[in-house]
Amino acid sequence: MARRLFTTMKDVARAAEVSISTVSHVVGKTRFVKRATRQKVLKAMADLKYQPDMVAQSLRRKTTHTIGLIFCDLVNPIFAEIVKRIEKRLIGKGYSSILTDTDYNIDKEKEMVTLLCAKRVDGFIIVPAGGDDKHIESLIEQGMPVVLIDHKMDKLRTDTVLLKHEKGIEQLTEHLIRLGHKRIGIITGPLNCFTGKERLAGYLEALKQHGLVKNDELVKVGDYKEQSGHSLTLELLSLSSPPTAILACNNLMGLGAMNALHDKGIRIPDEMGLVIFGDLPWFRYTDPPLTVTAYRTSDIGEMAGQLLLERIRRRRKKPRQVVLDVELIQRGSAGEYKKGKSGKVIRDTLSP
Repeated sequence: MARRLFTTMKDVARAAEVSISTVSHVVGKTRFVKRATRQKVLKAMADLKYQPDMVAQSLRRKTTHTIGLIFCDLVNPIFAEIVKRIEKRLIGKGYSSILTDTDYNIDKEKEMVTLLCAKRVDGFIIVPAGGDDKHIESLIEQGMPVVLIDHKMDKLRTDTVLLKHEKGIEQLTEHLIRLGHKRIGIITGPLNCFTGKERLAGYLEALKQHGLVKNDELVKVGDYKEQSGHSLTLELLSLSSPPTAILACNNLMGLGAMNALHDKGIRIPDEMGLVIFGDLPWFRYTDPPLTVTAYRTSDIGEMAGQLLLERIRRRRKKPRQVVLDVELIQRGSAGEYKKGKSGKVIRDTLSP
């Protein structure tokens, strides 16, 4: 007769000299069990290396203790850090997660929502790709617990965790203006998403407050990826009157911008200022160290996890919007404006 590979609840009951139902109550915490009896059951479980059948428990309770995490770009180290903090928060409460990356593809995002719903997840934390929100609205209408990160729907329909995007970009732009820069190139994110629009608004507000007029040729729309930061920096450099400083609206595009300047032999900040929304641990060690808008990724993940747990446990009905602050960190990459910093200097650098 083949030897069974797994210990059953019946085996535990026999070893502890109790009924199967008593073991079930101890495992599921569904009814009071006397301390002495409970200790006998727990000892038998440990001795027999018994692992509860989580699938069976999920079917009975109509909950899987699983969370769907849908992120738009896991290549970005900032999102990876947020995921780590979310999972730490959830694991501490007995939840596991299924993590997916949409690569800013709205169709893939919709596909992942459908797939994870079929797996009966208990809730979602989503960093949307931007654009169409109908699939998210559908989740909310079905009563599914949903927390959004860095995305704001037209009406506050669910819990959201946001950053002060507009403030962060406004601070960076004003910092450059105070250093004497007037021709400031900006590489934005996609303008069909909340963060792209908010960050561009911060740039425009800073220009307005200082009496500067928007110059369309200095505004380049990227996709939050390193390659777009690189290629759009080259476009800015090719202008007949290049900017004296560049503002990249996320860390990866900032990295691309920095590499483009290095590739062309343009010195930061002597010949071009560079500032970035979003910090990375090694940005302080570059030459020069990079001036950034920073924020605590741990706070984003912690708050998103907490909001979802509250929603799952039905501790409140009214949606919450949590807005986290950002901080300007001045390092050495902005540089004071000097006459001739762009224009002829850049053209001479780029000439064959």
